[in-house]
Amino acid sequence: MTRSTTMANEMKDGLAAARARTRRQRIILFTLMGAGAVVGFFSGMFEADGGAFLEGIPAAWAITASLITTIALVYGSWRYYRVTDELDQRDNLWASAVAINFYFALYANWYLLWRGELVREPQHEALAIATFAVMMLAYGYKKLRP
Repeated sequence: MTRSTTMANEMKDGLAAARARTRRQRIILFTLMGAGAVVGFFSGMFEADGGAFLEGIPAAWAITASLITTIALVYGSWRYYRVTDELDQRDNLWASAVAINFYFALYANWYLLWRGELVREPQHEALAIATFAVMMLAYGYKKLRP
């Protein structure tokens, strides 16, 4: 076998491994999205008519949804980090650190201003969505910067 044939075979093997890794990552992400869709669908179905977001859901469903969410997050994160390379893990860690610092700063300041009667009570849904958006933006920044 010549050197160029060996290199070509190694490239094919590397591409196949990268495709397999990407496929596993997508399966994990779609499974997590499915778990979120199940929790969201049934939570919406159990909501009280005319009530606020998730108002009136049964206690049994709240417990079940909490278990599904916790298991999906813990198991899904563990599986996802097993199939990612060290560069992607570093980018995820950095984006998570940015997001958690954003959350702590935003919540602490909003809480203090609320206690000082300058703003209304912190909106938990808004905090969660903003934190997730910041994490996605930070991850995108790490992935797309030159």
